[in-house]
Amino acid sequence: MKKLFFTALLLCVVAGVYGQKKVLKNAEKAFKKGEYAEAYMLATKAAADAETKDDPETHIVLGKSKLFQFQANIDNFILAQEANDHFAKAIELGGEEVRVDLMVSTVLNGEGKFLGGGDGLALLLELLNNAGNAAFEKDDFENAYQYYSLSAQNQDNIVLDFYAGYTAYASKMFDEAVTFYGKVIQSAEEDFENTGFAFNGLIDIYMQKEDLDSALVFIKMAQVKFPEDRVYKDYEIDVLIQADKMGEAIEGLKKTVAEGQANAQNYYTLSYLQWNNGNNADALASALKALEIKPDLVDALYIAGSAYFNQGGDLLKEANEIDDNDAYEAKKKEGMERLKLALPYFEKSLEINPEDLYSMRPLSTIYDQLDMDEKRDAILAKIEAIEGR
Repeated sequence: MKKLFFTALLLCVVAGVYGQKKVLKNAEKAFKKGEYAEAYMLATKAAADAETKDDPETHIVLGKSKLFQFQANIDNFILAQEANDHFAKAIELGGEEVRVDLMVSTVLNGEGKFLGGGDGLALLLELLNNAGNAAFEKDDFENAYQYYSLSAQNQDNIVLDFYAGYTAYASKMFDEAVTFYGKVIQSAEEDFENTGFAFNGLIDIYMQKEDLDSALVFIKMAQVKFPEDRVYKDYEIDVLIQADKMGEAIEGLKKTVAEGQANAQNYYTLSYLQWNNGNNADALASALKALEIKPDLVDALYIAGSAYFNQGGDLLKEANEIDDNDAYEAKKKEGMERLKLALPYFEKSLEINPEDLYSMRPLSTIYDQLDMDEKRDAILAKIEAIEGR
């Protein structure tokens, strides 16, 4: 009796195992018939049973059932995410062999419908890419990001990483953009055409976040990656100025000058920083260099005029502290000559920009000091009219 009882129990166990295996087989059959909801329901039962829950095939059926539902409703991203999660579980349980099987190449028709080949993860990735492209064409960047990013998570593809980063950036999902743009710039593919675009996006993101130190890190990385591209040197100077690192900005510009790569804007920026630091002589020299390259650069005209103007003002202040009359007159004359040198720069600046109050104010003072009363009064009247608007 005991032996018979034991045998009966064993038969019950075997029947139970077989029953769950049969459920899984029925799920596979339902999937092959195109009954995807039924297949998913049966595979879910198999996944809930201890005997079949760790069988990779259970999760493959679950993934494929959701995948073909997604193909029929390509706008339903949740279906794609669920299919992806099931495939990920199958790979976790079955390892690389399962992944290889799921990544067998698929064949689609011109409308993106499955024709043959692999019907697993590879098909999902193709559908995700197509859906992402469709959303991208409509400038629906948030949805495009969902599809591109899910596809990119499953493969090493710099193009997908870039478009996931781009659509995240366009959607102002900056943390996500940083992740994917970061993968782009770290890729070993030297000739990828959008690497510079990824660097620019990262720099802009950290500028918008006011994280200037991080922006500088990527600017310096870009300089190493693209040593011939001068724009990153200009970016560096702009960020250093915003970060109130004037000394570093000046040294960076001096290096650009020393390398013979400075343009008019570089010389102007250097002159502005030097002038802002009270170094009129160096500011004047840099501004004049800028004007040699671009004579009508208004900002450089203003710096050159201001440097001469400040020098003249300082000399006139020194003159007022001198008791000896001859020495006073000599110092005053020196100061007036400096003001005369400032005159043409402010006047040319006003020719280009007739309502430039920044040039009008020192110019009115120069006219006054040089006894050019009529011009002084005309400038003062113009200042009053502009300020009274």
